[in-house]
Formats: sequence, structure tokens, C-alpha cells
Amino acid sequence: MRPPPHPADASDSQVSEHTHEEALDPGFPGRRRVMIIGAGHFGKRAVRILSRDSDRRIWMVDPAETEPVQGSSVERILGDGIDFLVEWVPRLEAEVVVVPALPIHLAATWLCRTPIPGMSLQPVAIPDVVPPALPHTWDGGFGTLLVSHVDFLCPDDCPEPEDGCTVTGEIRPPLYGVLRELDVPGFRIHVIQSRQLAPGLGGYTVQDLRDLCDRVQSSGEGKWLIGTACRCHGVVSALAVRPHR
Repeated sequence: MRPPPHPADASDSQVSEHTHEEALDPGFPGRRRVMIIGAGHFGKRAVRILSRDSDRRIWMVDPAETEPVQGSSVERILGDGIDFLVEWVPRLEAEVVVVPALPIHLAATWLCRTPIPGMSLQPVAIPDVVPPALPHTWDGGFGTLLVSHVDFLCPDDCPEPEDGCTVTGEIRPPLYGVLRELDVPGFRIHVIQSRQLAPGLGGYTVQDLRDLCDRVQSSGEGKWLIGTACRCHGVVSALAVRPHR
């Protein structure tokens, strides 16, 4: 854990708090917007890193009124992060970036809460054949599996190099590709690639979420493995899509 901001930093912060409508300036280019979902340790770390770019507009979404985070381009939105995404993903520009900073599989949880006409989505158990097919796995709760190429804690500032692990030097296939190649009877697979915004910090776009929802909706009833992964780490959730009753 990094030390909390010095009180002087908090007092000098220009973070502002808004409702959803007040914070979303339609005149600001989507490719420069970032939504950080969660205001805990990882959310605050993301703010500290991304707010160094003064041309970037950052929204930090969390229901708790926590201490201010330094950064003149940061706007706090008080509210549930998943509900915020459900409301705004259909309305935002495709290039807006989402940074997951909650201890859940954000994309899968958002998908389950997103209304899909005539359909109901529910978590189901991860198939037994999945963990042995992946490098290292940990139980993430019912229907969710944490996945990694390594069994140690990576440096906070890993740049995710293509030419070998910064710790071991080993060259591994990208984990998002490994997940996409899984062959699990009875399950379709969709994986969102998390792309680096800075060393040790990744995210994906609003369009990535839309593509996920569109594919699930167009495929009808069935079971899915939904993944989010960068080159080395990821999370997989198992979902069942059933007719809404």
C-alpha cells in the first residue's frame, strides 16, 4: 500500500463533485475522457497517474465520499459505478476509456445488470475443464476465476513488454489470446483486451462493452465465458443467458 496523500495535497486539490449530468460535458472529446470505476487504493492510484496529463478529463465514480484526490482534471461522481455504466454506456462516445478499480469483474457484472430485451443473465459455475487449461488460477467467487501467467506479485509499474517478463525474462503468449482460444463444450467465449494507459494501469473502451453486449444479445440463449485480460493477468466469469420470464 502506498501512503495516503499528505494533508497539504488534499487541501490543494481541485477535485470537484458532481451528479452524473453535471459532470458529462458533451463538448469534450471522447478519446480524452477516462472513467475510473472505484475510489479505493487502485482507483486513487489510477487518478494520481492519469491526472498528470492535463488534457485528459477524468471521472472517478464511487458511492462513498472519500478524501479528495489530487488532480486538477478529476471530477468525482457520487454513485454506484455499475449503475453509472448501465446508464451511460449507451450514451457516451465510443472512445471513452473505462478503468476497472473494483474487486469484481466489472464487465461481466455490468453485462448482468444491463437490460437485454427478452433475456435474463445469471452467473453459473466455471466449468471444471477451465482451470487446468490456464497457467495459474484462483477462485474469485461463484462463477468467477482469477487468471495469471505468474504466481508472484508483479511490480506496480510493469510496462507489459512484448519481449519478455520484467521479472523472469520469460516470453509468454498474451493471456487475452489464451482465453480466446479456450475450447469449452457448451460455452461461447468473449474476451475484452485491457490495454495499457500507463505502466501497471490498463482499461478498455465504452465500445468494447457495447460489442460484448451486442454479441451476447445477438446470440440468444446459451452459456458464456466472459473474460477481461491484459498480456499477463485476467478474470473470467461464467454466465447463462436464458429467456426472460
